[in-house]
Amino acid sequence: PSVLGLQATMVYGFWHSNPAIANSDLQLTFMPASYIAGRQTVLDKFPGMTVASWQQRPESTGYVKALSTDPFEKPVINPRYLEHATDRQVLLAGMKLVRQILRSAPMAPYFAGEEFPGEQVQSDADLMEAAKIRATTTFHPMGTCRMGPATDKSTVVDDQLRMHGMEGLRVVDASIMPNMPSANLNAATIMIAEKASDMILGKTPPPAEIVEG
Repeated sequence: PSVLGLQATMVYGFWHSNPAIANSDLQLTFMPASYIAGRQTVLDKFPGMTVASWQQRPESTGYVKALSTDPFEKPVINPRYLEHATDRQVLLAGMKLVRQILRSAPMAPYFAGEEFPGEQVQSDADLMEAAKIRATTTFHPMGTCRMGPATDKSTVVDDQLRMHGMEGLRVVDASIMPNMPSANLNAATIMIAEKASDMILGKTPPPAEIVEG
């Protein structure tokens, strides 16, 4: 089938950048297309695939700064990607894991070569420079209206998703997540919406269940 008739990502994988950590901190995405350098919406003129590694719980923090009280003036946004050393270490581990997978025996019939960053890029320093050139967000922002007690000044809503200090206003989306989940946000956001609708309708929550194993 044509690549235009397929979803953007066909396969996901989760892995550990360090065997010592308890939970996976890397997500790999396998896309059935390759793109012209610097233009993620324009396909290369040859058949290819893209494999990317994403850190699940980055340590780097950025900021959004309002320049004035005018709501129509664009703010300054600086995500400060890869500022924290741990983030750089995890990303390097992910890039090396991708190479290991593509060079494995089962992939040999399908792997002809690496377009980017290229076989000549081997050192950690060069890999990091390549990452800075092509790295991008996956557009799963969350946590800007964190849920928590009003005594915590970093939170915006309570456990009923009601905004602190206001009446009649709830926030129901990924922005209320207090911590970064180790996956795409879609399923968790749907769950938040389902839970919020029950709260608004005054439904009694079902009894808690403990799942073992």
